[in-house]
Amino acid sequence: MKKTTKLFGIAALVAAFATTGAGDAYAQAFAQLPLSFGISTSLISDFGGGVSGRVTEAGNTVDGWLGNEVYWHGSYSGFASSIFLDAHFVQLSFGYFTSTGSSRTRLGGGPATYFGHPLGTPSPTGIEIGLLGKFPVELSPRITVFPLAGIAYRIVVTGGASVPLTSYRELSFDPLDSSALWFRLGGGMDFSINQNVFLRGSLSYGVRLRARWENDVINNGPHWVSGAATTHTNDLTGEVFTLDNSRFVTYDNARLGHGVDITIGIGFRLN
Repeated sequence: MKKTTKLFGIAALVAAFATTGAGDAYAQAFAQLPLSFGISTSLISDFGGGVSGRVTEAGNTVDGWLGNEVYWHGSYSGFASSIFLDAHFVQLSFGYFTSTGSSRTRLGGGPATYFGHPLGTPSPTGIEIGLLGKFPVELSPRITVFPLAGIAYRIVVTGGASVPLTSYRELSFDPLDSSALWFRLGGGMDFSINQNVFLRGSLSYGVRLRARWENDVINNGPHWVSGAATTHTNDLTGEVFTLDNSRFVTYDNARLGHGVDITIGIGFRLN
């Protein structure tokens, strides 16, 4: 028993020594990496997203729409301002973004038909936290290029798909329900002005995971979509009557959210 205890003790000491040595090695290696920080501004966008499904019940003037595909599509573009900390192979950023958007609902099956939708227009504003990995390649003393890949979490504070949706169950969206995790891939370039200051530009394409509000629409339906009532005249009797143009849509799929970010900034080297 004592021998076993001694063996465990020796093993623990070796492990601690190895861990400490590795920790010191990593700390020294990290200290030798070129460190920098800076500020940047970006053009951001989300070209996709939304939900798709089919008309599952219709008012008495639109029975021909039954079974046709319907999708709600929101898109936006805007600007972001960020600060970043760069450790040569890794960049951490924190920023604020604002945008303006547009939305439409499309009815498939024949010529495109557009009609109003109670989800409203997304124009999200909020904060974004990003973590990118990159591999710098020096082309000249002044120019360095790098491929990049990473993630960003875009937290929507205001302006998401927040208008209540009338359905069999009332859905009221919080702006935070439009928040989503993005996966980004692209490249960039640094241009050194002098030993301490550089300009940075990058271009990346990203796709995002489904937002919570998209899940809620898919999981709580079918949804009533209002249509303006129309007035008609009976050709035989001359009677004037009004017909209902409302319909129910069952959404069962989320469309891919994706977009491009174009960023320019200025950085300052710390070592």
